[in-house]
Amino acid sequence: MSVGTLFKVLARDAKEALAPGAPSAAPPPEPLKLRRGGFLEIDPLPYRMLQGRANFELGQNAQPIATRGLVELSGTWLHRYYLDDDETWLQVKTDGGTDDASVSECILWQYWDCKTPANLAELKSIAGPQSEIGLPTYEVGAFIYQRVWGVSPAQTELVPFIEQVFDKSDTVPSFSCQHYAMLYRRRIEDSTRQEYVLISVEESPQNLDVCTSVGVDLNPADLTVT
Repeated sequence: MSVGTLFKVLARDAKEALAPGAPSAAPPPEPLKLRRGGFLEIDPLPYRMLQGRANFELGQNAQPIATRGLVELSGTWLHRYYLDDDETWLQVKTDGGTDDASVSECILWQYWDCKTPANLAELKSIAGPQSEIGLPTYEVGAFIYQRVWGVSPAQTELVPFIEQVFDKSDTVPSFSCQHYAMLYRRRIEDSTRQEYVLISVEESPQNLDVCTSVGVDLNPADLTVT
């Protein structure tokens, strides 16, 4: 499906551009010793303490990193690490560079739901302007989340970006994935951590999916990479 077709299906206001920037040719260095093929271990205690107060539940806390994703956003990078269980992924945000000192945010995610639209009409129903995606609040499970992106008092546009996916090589992406996404968050009761919901229309060469992920802040001190 072309970007133009996706624009027509997903746009809330045709006057607003849905135009992602092009990624750079060579991937930058990775933060926190993270890398494809590395082994990631996460301290499970902080997440066990959230039981009953968050949708997020940590499954396996130690597993290999199977795939790397990279999103470049004009001086900011989203480093994504997809774990071997196909359910859990880590996103590390760096600003102004990609070394450890540039890390500004870490979120540990799990897929909550993933839908594969059968046609354009179904895609429009799931993620188009008549859906709830992009409204000021969004409900998942037992909790209501506040929109992070956009300032409209009503529904706002999805945010476009391109993710380079490295699953066979550390330097040459296997393919690029086109995203149209919206982020929500809420403060977890009696905790300094926040819980997030990311809804993304994801188009890769072989698939078109609408995926919802639930995530929680991760302290870099909570992870060990070997």
